[in-house]
Amino acid sequence: MSDQRSQVDAAIGKALSIALPELESVDRDAALTSDIGLDSVQIMNLVMEIEDELDVSVPVDVLAEVQTLNQLAERLTTIKESENS
Repeated sequence: MSDQRSQVDAAIGKALSIALPELESVDRDAALTSDIGLDSVQIMNLVMEIEDELDVSVPVDVLAEVQTLNQLAERLTTIKESENS
């Protein structure tokens, strides 16, 4: 696992604990809306926490494309890697 991916995974974990403390354990391959049951406000709160933690801006098209936390992590890792190159 790359250092960027490790940072992204840690940021997602921290954001989950802040934005959605009621979720004790989350399957990162579960669909955010249908499986976990998050609504659009909860997802936006989560994304804002992740953006703050990683100091990135998540493009709206990324949010439209991803269904799971692992998919989001993959896209964020790509964004972070492109910023550093």
